[in-house]
Amino acid sequence: MPRQLRSTRVSAMEGVGVSRDRNPTGLNLSLPPNTTIVSADGHWAVADDIWFAHAPAHIRDRLPRIWYDENLQLWNIGIGGKGLYNAAGADVIKSFEDRAGAHALRERLADLDADGVEKEIVFPQVLQAYFHHADYEAREWIFRIYNDYLADLGRQSLGRFCGVGVPNFWDPDKAADSIQHIKDIGLKTYMIPINPGRHEDGAPIIYASKRMAPFWSAAEKAGLPISYHIGESLGFAGPGGLAIQGMINFTPFRRSFAELVFGGILDRHPGLRVVFAEAGINWVPGVLQDAEMFFDTYEPLLDPRIAHRPTHYWQQHCHATFIADKVGLEMIDYIGVENVMWSTDYPHNEGTLGYASPIVEALLAAVPPDDASKILGGNAIRVFGLN
Repeated sequence: MPRQLRSTRVSAMEGVGVSRDRNPTGLNLSLPPNTTIVSADGHWAVADDIWFAHAPAHIRDRLPRIWYDENLQLWNIGIGGKGLYNAAGADVIKSFEDRAGAHALRERLADLDADGVEKEIVFPQVLQAYFHHADYEAREWIFRIYNDYLADLGRQSLGRFCGVGVPNFWDPDKAADSIQHIKDIGLKTYMIPINPGRHEDGAPIIYASKRMAPFWSAAEKAGLPISYHIGESLGFAGPGGLAIQGMINFTPFRRSFAELVFGGILDRHPGLRVVFAEAGINWVPGVLQDAEMFFDTYEPLLDPRIAHRPTHYWQQHCHATFIADKVGLEMIDYIGVENVMWSTDYPHNEGTLGYASPIVEALLAAVPPDDASKILGGNAIRVFGLN
């Protein structure tokens, strides 16, 4: 008889339903002293026509518009009247975007209050679709206006809503001004794509190349953590499409970590800090194990030759967020308590809205109280420089 496998199932997730229909129940448990809960990963759906309102007249018609799509019954976004959302994925999008807090600040803060979350780091919902937008001038305005919009939301929330900006990552000569603007308006981090696409001249963007050195120098000087996030692939076509696409989106950040380490980026820019968001933490030991294997067996052939073992770079520079990761917490000694941060992933269906108590309770049972306090908020406060 085959040996019975241990289950990876998180029982608290069973039967929770979609985010739209949940009621926050609060954290009905005792937390370690002086614990402040910070969600290191949430999402915001833009429902304000921000680009039309703030773009220069000469480019306004080349930027996205926001409108309520009566046919799909959701807030849509697109250029020239062509929405990013269509009928194929509308039911999925509505399952969490129909929740008012997905795009309305007052309702969002009420949901955070109900689940005991003091602050949150907030990534975009669908703006990744414009990472490779072919109109480079428009692309720059898309993200600059969005960054300013996030900063305004942060002020309205009195610092509880901490939006994740997007810098100019495709033109290294503009990186310093772009990153400095993000810092000047008060954002705590910014994201770059896993797959960055091409420079304006058509050459592929290779993060570890000499051409990208001005970007990394500007990032190091600014001192803000750089974030990567899953979910750059969209679409649910075919049988099982929703789950298949989800599984693809949750693929770990092997390429990104390898570029930073084996491409020599972290050797050349030792002040960088990096956050890998929403892939959980169970992927980390496997990646580190493979990286250590490559270091030992291919070290004479590596170009560049890196200064430290791969695990050193993870421990000194990298962090990952998770929602409910029982397997990852069992391997925490391979990952590092200081290197992980909890998140609610609000308002997504895999997020903890409405059942945060059993998820946090499982975390408290998995690690000592001081470590739990760091994971629940202390690490995020330190990494993102939250007040």
